[in-house]
Amino acid sequence: MKVLLISANTEQINMPTLPLGLACVAAATRKAGHEVAYLDLMAQEDVRTVIKEAMEGLSPDVVGISVRNIDDQVMDSPGFLLEQVKEVVASCRSFSDSPIVLGGAGYSMYPESALEYLGADMGIQGEGEVAFPA
Repeated sequence: MKVLLISANTEQINMPTLPLGLACVAAATRKAGHEVAYLDLMAQEDVRTVIKEAMEGLSPDVVGISVRNIDDQVMDSPGFLLEQVKEVVASCRSFSDSPIVLGGAGYSMYPESALEYLGADMGIQGEGEVAFPA
C-alpha cells in the first residue's frame, strides 16, 4: 500500500518542533512493508502546492495527518490551530479520494470533536505505531 504521512504542524510556538511521533509511525509503516512518503509542513510556504505535488507523485492509497497542537498555548489570547489542519485536510481531499486518517497528540485530546471538525474519515487516538501500519 502507498501511504502519505503529513505533519500538519506549521506553528513555531517557541521553536520549530520535529515530528518525532509521525516519524515513528512512518518507520513502523515501512517495516510493515508499505511504501511511505513523508511530508513535514513546518517550513513550507505554499502548503497546498506541496500537498498537490506529493499526491501526484505518490497517488497514495491512504493519507495520515498528524495533529500536534490544538492551540498556540498563549494563555491570555490563545490562537486556534485546527483551522490550518482543516485546510490541509481540504487540500488532500481536493487532490485525492484516498481515506484520511488523523492522529497525533492534538487529535488524541479531543478525538470525536476533532474528527468531526476536520472532516477526515477516521482517526487513531494514542500511539499510532501499532494501529496505523495494520
